[in-house]
Amino acid sequence: MTAYTSTVRRLLPSSTSSNHRAIIKQLQLSFYLTDPYVCSIGHAVGDVMELGNTICLEFTTWADMHRPSYDQTILFGERFMSFFRACPTAFRWLTRLILDNITFRDSDFHSFLNTCSKDQFLSLTYCDSAFDPVTGEDIFLKIDAPHSTLTVLEIHTCGFERVDLIQAPKLRRLVCTDWIGAHSPLTFGSVPCLDNINLRHNAQDWQTPFPLSQCFSKTTNLKIMYLNFLDQMVWIEPEDPKYLSHVFNNLREVYLYNIFFECDLNWTMFILEVAPFLNKLFLKVSRHPCERSRCKHSAERVNVLWHQASPDFKHRKLNLLEIIGFAVDEELMKYIRHVIKQAVGLKRIRLLDQPPCSKCDAIDDTQLPSKVRWRFPEEEEERKLIRQQLIDGFSSCVEISIG
Repeated sequence: MTAYTSTVRRLLPSSTSSNHRAIIKQLQLSFYLTDPYVCSIGHAVGDVMELGNTICLEFTTWADMHRPSYDQTILFGERFMSFFRACPTAFRWLTRLILDNITFRDSDFHSFLNTCSKDQFLSLTYCDSAFDPVTGEDIFLKIDAPHSTLTVLEIHTCGFERVDLIQAPKLRRLVCTDWIGAHSPLTFGSVPCLDNINLRHNAQDWQTPFPLSQCFSKTTNLKIMYLNFLDQMVWIEPEDPKYLSHVFNNLREVYLYNIFFECDLNWTMFILEVAPFLNKLFLKVSRHPCERSRCKHSAERVNVLWHQASPDFKHRKLNLLEIIGFAVDEELMKYIRHVIKQAVGLKRIRLLDQPPCSKCDAIDDTQLPSKVRWRFPEEEEERKLIRQQLIDGFSSCVEISIG
């Protein structure tokens, strides 16, 4: 850090330096939270900000050790807050902040979030808040920032039981991965601009599926939704359209990724029922034995049951259905025909093979799914037959591409 800090201070212009006329429009710095270097860096950056030419300022902080203990992450949190308080000019101009292995105390998070008035991007990885060993209460991250300019929030593998977005008026995109709570990881208050959400999670054996309405009941502007199940238990619970129709009324694209291959896909039809203006539906069926033992505490994979609310339901806006991991399989063929029947405006279907996986290739063949059942059609004659089988009995003009 000595050489890094010295280089930063030498290269950055200031109002008193000989190169103060140099203009830095964008400044991205990555460094360890090590005393006393961070404050020296912060003051040098503050001098640059005083020149008023910088549009984008990004800090990425790292722990200076691999897999720090809880006590060490508290120490990193204290260092970060000391850095924050000592360098107000730099943080006042900050537009992007990426934090790693930070434990916040009390109101620290609220304090810096509301002070960084220009921050548009915040990423937290392996972060949490200090817990009370006496009460043992669950740790919630509350984001109540009515004047925040934050547009993107990413929360990766953090120790919060739940994230409560009380007020984030400019937030447009939210990413949340690998939460620890037993139930829904998020609640929303006033997030009027939120239109893109990405949830990725390997469900654990203490966690249960939850209805999406528990998370999204107060959001009404969602346009794009990614849900990644990582070849493990499907952690959402299909529910009656009446609870979600007002939430997903603006939804245009849905990505349901890495659904374990034994799972019946009919449950995905509830997305069509609650999203009347959905244009594109992307599914990725996972046949990855390499993912099967990724965590000994993974929840049991169980089939998802869904009974359609109305047998006469028709969806009129869906244009594209794409399935990655397609194979010659009777249940998968039935599912696609079911979508064609109900999505009367469907124009295109794309059926793609599962991408090659070096980890799966290294596994003994006896552990792999049946190659007879999971065979992607390679010959054009077979593909032509599959197309005919899919549209047989329908008047649909849907274009079907395979491969």
